[in-house]
Amino acid sequence: FLEHSQQHYDYGYLDTSSFKIVYIAPMKALAAEMVAGFSKRLSYLGIKVREFTGDMTLTKKELSETQIIVSTPEKWDVTTRKSSDIAFVELVKLLIFDEVHLLHEERGPVIETIVARTLRQVESS
Repeated sequence: FLEHSQQHYDYGYLDTSSFKIVYIAPMKALAAEMVAGFSKRLSYLGIKVREFTGDMTLTKKELSETQIIVSTPEKWDVTTRKSSDIAFVELVKLLIFDEVHLLHEERGPVIETIVARTLRQVESS
């Protein structure tokens, strides 16, 4: 996270509007834990971390103010399918999958879909 965020410093200030980092957690409980941990460690940089799962939805304003979004695969899949959220998705500069070994599990196809869609978006931009 820190290495990536260094690319968005402008005259000593972090340009928090120029990037998003998405962390895909396999379960809502883990997403909540990661939000707490990242918030505690990164708040001194002015980086906002929010949970974006089935239980926690965010307004467009909240999404725009957030730099690190912790989501479940299903929620991120639904979000990236919507054409109205393309501008927001284009700000994602780093996508991290936690427990990618779950590809061979029941939820694997959702993760594969996210990866394929992300690759298509990167290639077309």
